[in-house]
Amino acid sequence: MKTLQLHLAKTQYYRWYQLYERSMTEKRIKHQMELLADDIFLQSAAGEMRGKESYPERLKVYDGWQNAHHVQAVSVQEHEEGFLQLLASIRYQNIQPNGEKASYTIDYTIDFEHFDRSLPQFKTVKITPTGQTEDIFVDAYPENRTKALLHYWLATMELCDGNVTPFAELLTDSFELNFSSGTIRSLDDFSVWLNGAPKHMKESNHHPENFEVNTINDTTYEMKVEFDWNGITLDDRKMIAHTSHHWIIVDDPEERFARIKTMNVTQLTPFTVVD
Repeated sequence: MKTLQLHLAKTQYYRWYQLYERSMTEKRIKHQMELLADDIFLQSAAGEMRGKESYPERLKVYDGWQNAHHVQAVSVQEHEEGFLQLLASIRYQNIQPNGEKASYTIDYTIDFEHFDRSLPQFKTVKITPTGQTEDIFVDAYPENRTKALLHYWLATMELCDGNVTPFAELLTDSFELNFSSGTIRSLDDFSVWLNGAPKHMKESNHHPENFEVNTINDTTYEMKVEFDWNGITLDDRKMIAHTSHHWIIVDDPEERFARIKTMNVTQLTPFTVVD
């Protein structure tokens, strides 16, 4: 399985939690509905739901809650008939409007509709509590929000199609991308870059590691991550690299994704052709 599909699946997975971790608005619920197939089946301790039209009503119980979903492990595998399935374990924490607090461990099983090169929808979601914990509440929104952006950025890069349009949603109006090849400050210049070296790749795979996010203020995050990268050129040469990324991210919760304001990239292992 190419990492493109892994990143697309994880993008949607991390987006799922964000609605519950900030105030629910009509616009944010609309974005959440995009994740769901029309005939979705949802099963949890709160009961079963069939069909996405029932979902907004289901959300009302969480009005005024503080929720945090700390992802402990997540994997994506090929399931029956070519469907992709995501398995995850989390620590879930909440504080209800009356001040009551709770913390649980939970397993998720998510089956996706068939997809190839675009964001998938959830076909089934099964949520299984596995135990109680005594954790102190810690906000998980910054990590889930920035990881959704991270995986969608990587998926869009791995399309290798030279199309700059999807990136407009992921960059602030005045952004700065500092690559080893130079600095980019406009979509036009970024389009030129995308149609250079990236478009000469037949396959591009990013494996994130050493992820870290820090909150600067309510709307700004600092993210650090490393990528172990491998790819195949159009003429079938294999390449590797290892890079370190430092992003400053600006967030408007009403938008589908947070946006990158600055990106500083350091090559730890240069892009190299290997046998």
